Formats: sequence, structure tokens, C-alpha cells
Amino acid sequence: MLFTQAQGRVVMDLATAETVGTVSACTVAPSPARISGLRLRTGGRGHHTLDWNNVQSFGPDAVAVEEAGRIRDEKNIDPADHAHAAHDPIGKPVLTETGLDKGTVLDVEFDERSGRIGHLLTDEEQIPGDQLLGVGRYAVVVTAPQ
Repeated sequence: MLFTQAQGRVVMDLATAETVGTVSACTVAPSPARISGLRLRTGGRGHHTLDWNNVQSFGPDAVAVEEAGRIRDEKNIDPADHAHAAHDPIGKPVLTETGLDKGTVLDVEFDERSGRIGHLLTDEEQIPGDQLLGVGRYAVVVTAPQ
């Protein structure tokens, strides 16, 4: 699935059957490359994050969480935590570890059951997820071609 297809998807609290937010962005982590969190728009101000390990199911119409208490306010997330907004790859330049520009991340192809990243899609190419080394505030870093 492409992440842009998941944006706007409703997040449901299984304990209350209520909508607790909508998916707005994702955060990723390397080794293995995976979705580490979903950034949510909720009724209040700011963003909140749902760690991927708290996602009960990722369906075609909604994302389910066991209980809304598992959703964290982004203001309370340490920047080193892979669920922090700084680890959102979309819109960031992609650089190899040697400094070669590989374009800008337009989308993330991932498995909605496991969160594993198949490819980072840039304006220039598809970069396999296993080449992801990290995501920072400025750029996504991938391994250099051999």
C-alpha cells in the first residue's frame, strides 16, 4: 500500500467504537525499515502519534487501536524516538551516506499488516526499504549504490 492512500483514514477506538482521529502522516525507523508511528489529527490542537505496535488492524476503511489512551501527544515525544515527527520522510530530500542526491520522498510503499517498508518512492526512483539508514529533520539517508 502507498502511504498517501492511508492519509485521511479514520482511527477507531475499539473499546468505545468512537473515531479518535484521522491519519495525517507517518514516521519511519530503519533496521528493518518500518512504519514506526502514525501521526494523527484529532479534535484538539496539534498532532498526536499512535505507535505502530499499538495498531490493532489497518483496514481499507479505518485503522483500529485497542484504546485511545495509547495515542500520545507529540509534544511529549523525545526527538530520538522514531515516532517523533522529525522521522516523517515525506517531502524530505534523500541523500546517500556519501552525499549523492536521490530526489525527494513522495510516498512510502509499506505492508499494512506488518508496517514493513517495501520502497521509498522519490521523484527519481524507487529505493528499496532495506537501503534506509535513517530519517532526520532535514533528510532521509540511504546506503550508497555499490
